[in-house]
Amino acid sequence: MEKRILELLIGLDSEVKDLKSEMAGMKSEMHERFNTVEKRFNTVDERFNIVDQQFNIVDERFNSVDARFDTMEAKLDRIGNQFELTNESRINVVDFLDNKVNRLEKEIFIMKSKSKN
Repeated sequence: MEKRILELLIGLDSEVKDLKSEMAGMKSEMHERFNTVEKRFNTVDERFNIVDQQFNIVDERFNSVDARFDTMEAKLDRIGNQFELTNESRINVVDFLDNKVNRLEKEIFIMKSKSKN
């Protein structure tokens, strides 16, 4: 009986050693897989950083385009104001001349009326 128990213990010891060896192999394999996954995540992270940098470049370009449009809008506003001022001064000149012509017509009419009498 003792011999049988000893055989069983030796067999159990052998199986435990095999399990330990398998566990060490699995641990090593899992470690390698985690390293591979970590490398892949690092690669993805680097790619996202590159994409983020490219978006920042595009954003800067849009900002410069916005600034150009703002400059153009300001210039167009000035041109519009110049047209308004020119039109206003032209209207004032026309009104001034119209008033002068009307006064001259009145004076001519009065002079003609006086000369007929």
